[in-house]
Amino acid sequence: MEFLTKLAMAIARLGTWFGGLLLFAAALLIGVEVLLRRFLGMSIPGTDELAGYAMAIGIAWGLAFTLLRRAHVRIDSLYVLLPVPLRALLDIVGLALFMAFMSVVTWYAWTGVFARSFQVGSRSLSRLETPLWIPQALWGAGLVLFLLCALLLLVRSLWALLRGRFGDVQDLIGSRSILEETKEEVEDATTRLAAEGRNTR
Repeated sequence: MEFLTKLAMAIARLGTWFGGLLLFAAALLIGVEVLLRRFLGMSIPGTDELAGYAMAIGIAWGLAFTLLRRAHVRIDSLYVLLPVPLRALLDIVGLALFMAFMSVVTWYAWTGVFARSFQVGSRSLSRLETPLWIPQALWGAGLVLFLLCALLLLVRSLWALLRGRFGDVQDLIGSRSILEETKEEVEDATTRLAAEGRNTR
């Protein structure tokens, strides 16, 4: 199980880089178009369309990594006051509900949106005439990756709950505490300073 989690983290990290590069490319394209419009009165066809694809795909591919890092936004004002076993149970219920919702979204993404576009050969209405199944497939693949990672975490969390290891459930899917976030920021800053020190020698 530990190996699968590390593998999932590695794949999810690559997915996040992929999504981030798409968003960076979209931002760069938009910036170039703004300059072209301002100084040359020209525009790049399909910029808004490509930026929309990049946004959807980038978000989908970032979901898994965000889940594995326990970085999704949660409102935990009452949660932190509850006993640890109850918190562990609520974490599992919350993840299961999240998975149920995302399963519906993913099912519709593949069987509704992608399948229909692929069957009828749908293309965008812009001058690019992009075959819509291509960005839809990339979007759907990111959603599938999220569900696989969520399923892995759910199985591991249930196993830890059955063994009474409530702290492990917290470490896997629980809401991150301020202390954990502060510790991680300090470690990141220390690593960056050490790297900068090596580079200046």
